Amino acid sequence: MSKKIFKCVVAYNGTNYYGWQRQKDAPTIQGTIEYTLSKFFNREIKIIGASRTDAGVHAFGQVFSFQIDIQIPAANIKSVLNDLLPPDIRIISVNEVNGNFNPRYNVKEKFYRYVIYNGKLLYPFYNNFCWHITQKINTEKICSILNLFEGEKNYFSFSGSGTDYESYIRKINKIKIKTKEKWIFIDFFAKSFLNFMIRKITGTLISFSFDKIKKEDIERMFEIQNRTISNTIAPAQGLYLVKIIYERISKKSEELEENDE
Repeated sequence: MSKKIFKCVVAYNGTNYYGWQRQKDAPTIQGTIEYTLSKFFNREIKIIGASRTDAGVHAFGQVFSFQIDIQIPAANIKSVLNDLLPPDIRIISVNEVNGNFNPRYNVKEKFYRYVIYNGKLLYPFYNNFCWHITQKINTEKICSILNLFEGEKNYFSFSGSGTDYESYIRKINKIKIKTKEKWIFIDFFAKSFLNFMIRKITGTLISFSFDKIKKEDIERMFEIQNRTISNTIAPAQGLYLVKIIYERISKKSEELEENDE
């Protein structure tokens, strides 16, 4: 029997996990899902994730895939997984896709959102889900420099220490800022990001708002390529992977994509 490939969309609260990627001695989202799938199918199941979120980062629309040589409806997989998984991980959709689908390499664009609460008093149940900043943030000032971070650039200065990539060039398609009362949302759109990249950019934007750095300092960060000069890192709990948009692969996969909306 040929193997079936299933594409799954998962939402999670990352507070109690050491990020997405499996680790030997620490709870992770990938490790928890693989353990649950393996228990369900009574065999070892490995999954491929679209994005490796850091410890404490949340997701509305992370995507992963796995293969299995068992005839089973996608709806049954979703139902059983949600019964077995802990309540801070929920499978949003499960669809069978063709063999050309890869959740990592077929990505067209990723949408991340950073959430800030800009007020004096934060209700305790928001503690793990935003960056609480009491000092007034000048969002208009921040908007004036967003173009510095958009486009194709070398983001080495905005990558995490200890990470190693073949290339540090990435292309941010767009950064948008939205506000609602005391909430500030910074939206990032790109095909891929470096580790800590969004959190470092967010920290830099906030530092600029508070006059801790100037526009020339940010331009210099891109010029000299030094991680230590972009050392303001926004906390992980304010970051969300909202949605991943995929290239169209085939007529079958197009139909399945529509079901994910």
